[in-house]
Amino acid sequence: FLSVSLLFQVLIFSWDGRVSLMNTDTSQTVYCFSTPPSHAVASPWQPVFTVDSVNSCLLLRGDEQQQDNELAQSKASHSTIFLFDFNPLKEAFPKEQDLPLKSLQNLPWFERCNIFLHDRQQSRLGLEEPKYWSRLKAGAAAMDKEKQKVKGQKKQ
Repeated sequence: FLSVSLLFQVLIFSWDGRVSLMNTDTSQTVYCFSTPPSHAVASPWQPVFTVDSVNSCLLLRGDEQQQDNELAQSKASHSTIFLFDFNPLKEAFPKEQDLPLKSLQNLPWFERCNIFLHDRQQSRLGLEEPKYWSRLKAGAAAMDKEKQKVKGQKKQ
């Protein structure tokens, strides 16, 4: 993806063998990669894959699925390397000019994760903020009213 090299992109390998590409900027799954029904992702808990950032593609090993009777006869499996092109998916990710001035690409993973989590929390707080301020104002008004009531009782 241009020169941003997988910025805002995460490959997610699920235990059931699904492989999906997520946009970390929006937390949306952009694409689910699947091997043909005759093959399964090689050991989903330790997948064999590589990402070619120059050609924008994913190379993923898939093992031929065997029937139960075939498994008893031979434990050898045939593997195939599947190539998935990322180029059609480029539009789902921020362009280089849309990126913040301080490139996240130069930060350690720990700091990138902290920034991502902070931004996500801020966006959630932004949704809750109007409700929070309304409750806070209502509470303050009730306290002022109670304070005025107490002052009125003291004067009598």
